[in-house]
Amino acid sequence: MMKKKYAIAWLGALTLMTACSGKQMSTAPEDLGEPSPGGPKNVVIAVQRSDRFLEMAVEKFEALHPDIHIEIKPYMAVPDTGGNMMAAVTQADIEKYVQTVTTEVISGKGADLIAMNSLPQSKFVEKKLLANMNDWIAKDASFDRSKYYEHILQASRNGDGLYSMPFSFALEMMQGNTDQLKKANLTIEDTAWTWEQFKEIAGQLKRQEGPDYVGIINLFPNQLIADFICSNYSKLVQQGRAQFDSELFRGMMRQVKAMYDEGILRAEFSYDYSKSLFKMSSLANAEQILTMPSNAQLFLKPTVEGQSQGASFYTYFNLAINSKSKVQQEAWMFIKFLLSDEIQASPELSGLPINKATALQKFDQVKQNIENGKLQLPKDKPDAHMTEERIRTVQKLIEGVSTKQYIDTKVLMMAMAEFESYMSGQKSAEEVSRLIQNKVTTYLNE
Repeated sequence: MMKKKYAIAWLGALTLMTACSGKQMSTAPEDLGEPSPGGPKNVVIAVQRSDRFLEMAVEKFEALHPDIHIEIKPYMAVPDTGGNMMAAVTQADIEKYVQTVTTEVISGKGADLIAMNSLPQSKFVEKKLLANMNDWIAKDASFDRSKYYEHILQASRNGDGLYSMPFSFALEMMQGNTDQLKKANLTIEDTAWTWEQFKEIAGQLKRQEGPDYVGIINLFPNQLIADFICSNYSKLVQQGRAQFDSELFRGMMRQVKAMYDEGILRAEFSYDYSKSLFKMSSLANAEQILTMPSNAQLFLKPTVEGQSQGASFYTYFNLAINSKSKVQQEAWMFIKFLLSDEIQASPELSGLPINKATALQKFDQVKQNIENGKLQLPKDKPDAHMTEERIRTVQKLIEGVSTKQYIDTKVLMMAMAEFESYMSGQKSAEEVSRLIQNKVTTYLNE
């Protein structure tokens, strides 16, 4: 049972993870809608796994550009577990993918386009392995940056450079129950609330609703510390230097442990989601957002220090151009194609489209389906006014995003592995923070 519990927790944490200088070019804009001269071109894309969205996009792109072949190169085996289900990604799978792709890119033998999910993007940028797409945007007169959510692009930068292009994203929010909060006479100022205040509010609601309620259901300690690290990664790793041996990180560990010790959270799995006082919600598609119950209220997630800068988000799929690629122009053409209205509107695209018009169209379509009775809604379904209000709320959240949930997967795995010894009482916060500091420092200096 213990092994099963930790397997579930690690799977959730891996999901959370997968929930973190280029060639100088002329700045004179020109239309880059055609491949560079020299005959047929082959563009290789390195991905963990292929999917129907990418395969569909490749088919359509090649039909429009017969002189360009897009080769999808998956690095993870996808065994069929039956019932059209794929086997879960393991920690070993991710580590192998990161090591293999990193080695290939550094050696100059990497793919032309690289799916950066799980890869140490900061390291790639420091070693000048990726092209700065701001250069391509400035050079390409046919690219209209205003069509896309600018705040998502800005928050996806490393320094002043955009080294990987996001195509879709999800907002990271906290969801509460307005009925329970009103009954307890509680209001939440989500622009400034902390995890300590969350603990107090959840404790008050738990006393009101009953002992079988939990702050957030099915949230395990290593998942929560992973979320803390992701949300504060820029403070824990600054300019390539680890800052885990700090009161900031030790405070995070103590805060997580206190919530489980005091029974606000439970390290156990349950199917009874009605007993969850709050939910950590990834807002990933229009139907999910507009069909939430009428008593569901969205809040910005609590922060460690009470200094929220807006909603955080993570990207589902983002591509970088290898700075050593010989077909950078063709790679850029494919990236532009993935951002087009047609491809962004694909039902195969996971997450909210970064294309503003397409995202709004998807919300409008769901709204029409609700009005026409084509969607199954919860018993306490939202009315037309609430549906409109939620669309406005989400658009406002998107325009106010400030933090991308980015983290070096290797750093996170090191921290999570050592954190378990603190939760079990085997080591103190000081011992664990020093161990993590030393391991991360060694890794960052490699």
